[in-house]
Amino acid sequence: MSSSSEKLLTLDANVFVAALKADEPYSVECSEILSQVPRGFVLVEPSIVYVEVLGTLARRVGVELAERAKAELDRMVNPLLTVTCNREFCLKAYDLCHEYNVYAVDSLYLKTALEAESTLVSLDKDDFVDRILLKSPPIEVLHVSEF
Repeated sequence: MSSSSEKLLTLDANVFVAALKADEPYSVECSEILSQVPRGFVLVEPSIVYVEVLGTLARRVGVELAERAKAELDRMVNPLLTVTCNREFCLKAYDLCHEYNVYAVDSLYLKTALEAESTLVSLDKDDFVDRILLKSPPIEVLHVSEF
């Protein structure tokens, strides 16, 4: 999927939002992570990242920032490494809700990371990162503060 020098990374939507919305906790750390794409890391993202990031920004800040964020997402996320969240993919991901005790949308990020064998990074420590780590997953899972 990538050359051996590129490390694969799956970022939860909240990482993008915090990087773009400067008044969020860990905004600086999230911006630093994004600054390492694409030279240090290659993103592998589920297609829902677009609606999660852009929808959240449009609701909280406005459509203008969401439009600028769309251009940034398009620059960082390779369409060939964007996993389409179609029926088949969702049917493969939903059992992760039970296995890891995560929310439905979060299971799509987790499934993406598991299939790509990428590092998964999120701002949601309690309800996402810690729940996954309890089950000793076969991938690296980090809170933004640990990146």
